[in-house]
Amino acid sequence: MLTFVVRKMISKKWMVIALLIGNILLVSITASNPMYTEAVLQRTLDNQFNTYLQNNNRYPFIMTMKVNGTTKSNPFLPEYDETIRRMPEAFGLPERQLVRHMSLQAASNESSLERDDRSKATLTLGAISELERHVQMAAGDMPSPKPDGDGVIDVIVSEMGMNNMNLILGEELTFKRYTTPDGQPLRVRVAGVFKAASNEDPFWVQSPNMFAGELFMNDELFWSYFVETEFDFGVSATWFELLDYTQLAVRDVQSVLDTSAAYQLSFDEDSYVTYLNNYTNTLTQFQKTERKVRTTMWVLQAPIFVLLAAFIFMVSRQMLDNEQAEIAVLRSRGAGRAQIIAVYALQSFIVALISLVIGLPLGMFLVQVLGSANAFLEFVRRSALKVVLSPEALMYSSVAALFSMCAMVLPVRRYARVSIVNQKQRRHHRRSEAPLWQKLFLDVIALGAGLYGLYTFNNQSAFLAQQVLEGASLDPLLFLSSSLFMLGAGLVAVRVLPALVWLIFTVFKKFWSPALYASFLRVLRERHRQDFIMVFLIMTIALGVFDASAARTINTNDESNLRYMLGADIVVEERWEDNSLLVENDPTLELEYTEPDFGRYLSLEGADSVARVLVDTSGTMSVNGGTIKNIQIMGINTKEFGRTAWFDTDLLPEHWYNYLNAMSQKSRAVLVSANFHEDYGFEIGDAIYFKTNTKNSVRGVIYGFVEYWPTYASHVYKKGSNGLYAEQENYLIVANLSQLQAVWGVTPYQVWMKAADSSQFIYDFAEETGTLFSKFGVAAAGIVDLKNDPVIQGTNGILTVGFIVVLVLCAVGFLIYWVLSIRSRALQFGIFRAMGMTMREIVTMLINEHVFISGTAIATGALVGYLTARLYMPLIQIAYSSSDSALPLRVVSLASDNVRLGIVIAVMIAVCLVVLGVIINRMKIAQALKLGED
Repeated sequence: MLTFVVRKMISKKWMVIALLIGNILLVSITASNPMYTEAVLQRTLDNQFNTYLQNNNRYPFIMTMKVNGTTKSNPFLPEYDETIRRMPEAFGLPERQLVRHMSLQAASNESSLERDDRSKATLTLGAISELERHVQMAAGDMPSPKPDGDGVIDVIVSEMGMNNMNLILGEELTFKRYTTPDGQPLRVRVAGVFKAASNEDPFWVQSPNMFAGELFMNDELFWSYFVETEFDFGVSATWFELLDYTQLAVRDVQSVLDTSAAYQLSFDEDSYVTYLNNYTNTLTQFQKTERKVRTTMWVLQAPIFVLLAAFIFMVSRQMLDNEQAEIAVLRSRGAGRAQIIAVYALQSFIVALISLVIGLPLGMFLVQVLGSANAFLEFVRRSALKVVLSPEALMYSSVAALFSMCAMVLPVRRYARVSIVNQKQRRHHRRSEAPLWQKLFLDVIALGAGLYGLYTFNNQSAFLAQQVLEGASLDPLLFLSSSLFMLGAGLVAVRVLPALVWLIFTVFKKFWSPALYASFLRVLRERHRQDFIMVFLIMTIALGVFDASAARTINTNDESNLRYMLGADIVVEERWEDNSLLVENDPTLELEYTEPDFGRYLSLEGADSVARVLVDTSGTMSVNGGTIKNIQIMGINTKEFGRTAWFDTDLLPEHWYNYLNAMSQKSRAVLVSANFHEDYGFEIGDAIYFKTNTKNSVRGVIYGFVEYWPTYASHVYKKGSNGLYAEQENYLIVANLSQLQAVWGVTPYQVWMKAADSSQFIYDFAEETGTLFSKFGVAAAGIVDLKNDPVIQGTNGILTVGFIVVLVLCAVGFLIYWVLSIRSRALQFGIFRAMGMTMREIVTMLINEHVFISGTAIATGALVGYLTARLYMPLIQIAYSSSDSALPLRVVSLASDNVRLGIVIAVMIAVCLVVLGVIINRMKIAQALKLGED
């Protein structure tokens, strides 16, 4: 049987290759989903830990346990120490460092030296595990592991401690409060002064400067003297357990949090034990990102899976239609249904096996493609993702292969029942039956469900936005609604289009040539046989248009919002010197600032324009009914600001330069946000008085209302004490900087810059001058961070790959359908040629069929994709929103994307027509008629 199946596949090599293409793509995309998700989430987790390390200069995975120094807790210290040492095993992570710090209560002491320059201050005696391996001796020797012959113990002290405690190297101190195991007063000798061997060493969870009042014994000696002893000492102990966070896998994050919570619950039962960690917030935030990434990956790839399944089903059905006669012959020669099904099962198994062998490496390649996606159809060099062929990826790809086998084998059951007689009868059954989905009106149901989902989610858009801000992923049903709308609209179009064709045919019936007349009859009579290719074309084109529009919309809106909220290409604010300390001591003094040299920025090479912008969010203004607080006040020089700031001119009813020109006419002129007019009834020409918490009142005259202005959002989401986000109204006043400075004096302002090309010059300036900034924002850097966001990166990658897959499937599926369709009509074309129809007329007939089958499907698909993007993108965009989103959503559809899709479709149709023309031209009338006789 294997030989028979292999020969059969070779004889149908083009159809088998088409099946392989569909199966390989299905397996590779299915396998790439879990592999990419794990890889990008692992990189995200590592980056979050590294960001914590950079921002806090503290190791990002530390568990801290503190035991109060009481005699009651002293006997439990060995038990606690053992518990801490078992933590790496409990968490499943290797230990990076364990730091144990023990200390006694500060006690008075007596020096062996007669000194008048040293007070009898109390000192602390302690020990840190493995201290000797992490210090460098600035003077003297390491602490002794045991007392000398006189019972004196050598201790060491930090450099700061040496100065603060006013000690002398070699000085002996006696602590009468503490005794040795033999009952004698404890005596120590200052043997050395230490400093940290390396400032990068994670061992130093607490800097040596924090031990300015402590003497350090040998750790083991301290343990034997004060812990493993019959005397009661109140030993305070702190353990810092540092685990290797680089070994934490994404799949183990929840386990780590659960284990940590269990320890927290256990230690909370002891009143004298405190358990803390510094990684819970990082892992909790990561889990929010993880949920969003996983949901986004699956819902964005779901339409691609459906399309691939439809492609496999279409090619399989075409193969079965062409092999129907062969199946009938096998049945007539004694082959049973089980044997015929076994033949196709073996064939599908071979195809699935080859698909797995090729698809899995291709899936790993797709992961790297997804990881390098910077925008739609745009890739950049990034550090390669660590791709691992996980058991999950193998399972998903195996399920995908099994699904494709079922799609190829299950239809065989119906064909295996057909004998030669049945096959002859079906051949003469000219009119095809309506498909099941039309009989059950599944198209109308799908379209209705999609529209109902749109209506429901539109009414909940504010709630959805709040959920996303709180870290939840968007409801997958929203994406499902868009897919249902796309599918339903396409199916409804397939139901309606034949009526349109019939109307055109009927109206111009008298004018059709015989070739066109015959082509119209075939389109109308065989319409149900053409439903599948029409649905396939509509869905591929619609998905391609939607993917292109979705990717462009998400990227363009996010980038525009980032630039808008920053205000310019570069925004910096230096740390100004002031007399605030004097004002604290003497409130009668006025707070004054020392203005940095603004001229340095004007001379920067690389800055196309520079502007000073005063931004204060503590503005207040009295209105009827109360006082408006937290008004955003902006002071600008209109000419500089207009040249420098980033602003979309379409946001306002007039060009925003007109507003700036109006302000420049009068020093007291101000622009205010539109909600001043809506909420409080202010009109143009009204005078207003505003101030800040620390400044005098300023008079302004309203010269215009603006709904949008650089950095201004009319509504902001702020997190309340309950952890939930709530929408709040925000107000804006834009005034002339010179007027504000005349009343308030020179106050700290921001420097906005428009870069001529690259923004590198501001980094060079900061490094060369050593300037300290309280605000440092660069739009280019923000966009890079945005592109590296795992959700945005995955979205760009999936939509790009999906767009390419759609084009491939559309071209291959289209060509296969029409080639097989023409070959099945060899007898018909032979008869037409024998009747005197020219080759030109046959080609005209085919072109007409293309126009009313393929052309209408392609046009409908483009329209469906456009409508889906217009209707659903405002909701889908919510999934990518942040709390500072201020700009209205704009559905973006670039002509270049549509041109790409149009070129592929045009080439596809042209190649198809050429191939079909060659096939028809090579047909011989005698052979076609002989085929009819057979």
